[in-house]
Amino acid sequence: MAKHKKDPLLEALKEGRSYTWTVPEGGNFASMRAAIKHGQTLTMAPVTDPRQVQVGDIVLVRWHQGELFHMVGEIQGDQFLIVNSLGKVNGWVSGDEIYGRVTKIVDPQPRPSLPDMLVQLETVYRTLIQHEAPDDEDARRLLAIVDDLRWYAKRIGPQRWDILPKPNRWSFEQELWKLLKQVKKGEAPVAERVSYFIDCGKRCVGLASETCALFDHDATE
Repeated sequence: MAKHKKDPLLEALKEGRSYTWTVPEGGNFASMRAAIKHGQTLTMAPVTDPRQVQVGDIVLVRWHQGELFHMVGEIQGDQFLIVNSLGKVNGWVSGDEIYGRVTKIVDPQPRPSLPDMLVQLETVYRTLIQHEAPDDEDARRLLAIVDDLRWYAKRIGPQRWDILPKPNRWSFEQELWKLLKQVKKGEAPVAERVSYFIDCGKRCVGLASETCALFDHDATE
């Protein structure tokens, strides 16, 4: 029988210890996106007395056969209403089903402005071309990604760069920041690094196109 990998957060809380971690890019906190941001460093402390828990706290609770990382929306005696950051109500739990609550959130260094991100992306792409020496067609494809993203940046508009096109979707700014960090890191799971980063860039362009379509659809309703 296969053994399940232990969750270090849950193990620490059960042992009465606080646990600190940084929210990774592409993590599984989509429904908590309005409260938790990628790159933030969170500290969760064990709950020894349910009276410590307040409305608005981010908590880890026992939920059916697993655990749920959500928020407290309401308290009635020893009953706590569990909700996500997007307004969905999950249900009530008792105080003894709350393992821990977030006691500290540290924001990462602020990311560059979106125009600066595009400048940095082009610079990193040109450095990649210089080092990898791809053929002319692949070099053009790579640099065309920046042109496409600049075009979509104008279409989306600065006032919507950081707006989620719909719940559980990243904003245009978040997607671009993820791409820039990925390219800056320079690691690729395949030998053809240029092709890999072309694929990553085209994915970001495709998501920008979807973002435009979603905003346009909302505007016509």
